[in-house]
Amino acid sequence: MATTRIIPMHINKGKTIAQCMKARIDYVKNPDKTENGEFISSYACAPESADHEFLMARNEYIDRIGGGKQNEVIAYQLRQSFKPGEVSAEEANQIGYELAERLLHGEHAFIVATHTDRKHIHNHIVFCATALDCSHKFRNVWNSSRLVAEISDELCREHHLSVVKNPQNKTVSYDKWEGDQAQLTSRDSLRFTIDAALWMQPDGFDALIQMMEEAGCLIKRGAHISIKPPGGERYIRLDSLGAEYSEAALRKTLEGQHVHIQKIPRSEYTYSQVKRLVDIETKLRGGRKGRGYIVWAERNNIDAKAQSIIFLKEHNIGSIEELDDQISSLRSERNALHVSIREKQNRMKEINQLRQAIRDYRRTKDVYAQYKASGWSPKFYNEHRAEIEDHKKAQAVYSSVEGKMPTLKELSAEYDALKSEKEADDAALAGLKPKLTTLNHIKYNFDILERDYLPEEKDLRREEIPER
Repeated sequence: MATTRIIPMHINKGKTIAQCMKARIDYVKNPDKTENGEFISSYACAPESADHEFLMARNEYIDRIGGGKQNEVIAYQLRQSFKPGEVSAEEANQIGYELAERLLHGEHAFIVATHTDRKHIHNHIVFCATALDCSHKFRNVWNSSRLVAEISDELCREHHLSVVKNPQNKTVSYDKWEGDQAQLTSRDSLRFTIDAALWMQPDGFDALIQMMEEAGCLIKRGAHISIKPPGGERYIRLDSLGAEYSEAALRKTLEGQHVHIQKIPRSEYTYSQVKRLVDIETKLRGGRKGRGYIVWAERNNIDAKAQSIIFLKEHNIGSIEELDDQISSLRSERNALHVSIREKQNRMKEINQLRQAIRDYRRTKDVYAQYKASGWSPKFYNEHRAEIEDHKKAQAVYSSVEGKMPTLKELSAEYDALKSEKEADDAALAGLKPKLTTLNHIKYNFDILERDYLPEEKDLRREEIPER
């Protein structure tokens, strides 16, 4: 079980970019938190110089576009927290590395530091906002947090770890989630009650309000109608629940001039073609769920059953065994794609290192020749330490390929070909994922149904679609 959060890293007031980058990366590399650096890994950068390498990439990007911008993001940090006692530090670091790989597709350098100083092992993943080719920056769009959480959950399943079920907020730390996840909000409870009352088709707005009172709600009338749901601590204005729940929208719905669209709480949203059944008994044992929630959950479950059967019939899946076989086949295909993508990413990383070595060698060869001509002068070395060390590293890369260094043109051509192949794999993986998620939801639904009652006939084609 792991919770995640993505955090943009900006330039702090009164500090230089270099100071900000170094301070944050030094924190995640803290030897007291990482078992003296044992649980640190990286991609396309060295942990010892990650801040310097990130800064160089950022500066090259700024030079290309002709200047920076206000409130610039210089890097991003992902926090991934695991359930206490469920994972080792070594495995956590591996999961963090895989998370960064799948999110960034090999386009950004990153460092993964696993901290063991808290009761829950957690990863700090810092990645450069600028791409390796310095042509663009990472786009932290509105659903990036959701994507990070989905990848993290998928990795937890692959590593046979538990997954947070119906989290109230998938982008907070494990400690905070553990304290927040038990309660249904008063606003959600009130929306469920309104949805349930609308389902009963009241004659008008006054009849709707009367049904709310009969359900245990307290009504405060005035310029704006406010309602306190059963068990709630304060009154909530209707127009604060969302556009679909304002008095004007509800009146239009009751007059037949508007179709009411329920607001699904984030905790119940599944991002799948098929809904998951709500385990009503378990939810009720959690407390603070009124009649409105029960009615909503029952309707949700009717839809989930119907969607499951329709999907299975459309895809000619006629039994639990066939369903399991398809899930197993898709998982194998997904795992093969992951292996293929990782192999291409590793080779692309090697190509970037080779290209950098060629550039560094060309840039520093004259300085190194002067250093050699000086008789390896310590004074000259101190004056040109960075260039000399870069040249030595480039020489080491040349030695590792036994002098058979490809040209920059050849490396760039290979890199572009690998990138195209990886993009095709990414597209195939993206196309496979929705169906696998849907089949997993259907399997979950039938597991819940089988737990509640054991049907005599296992042939899914004979299941009746529940009537609404």
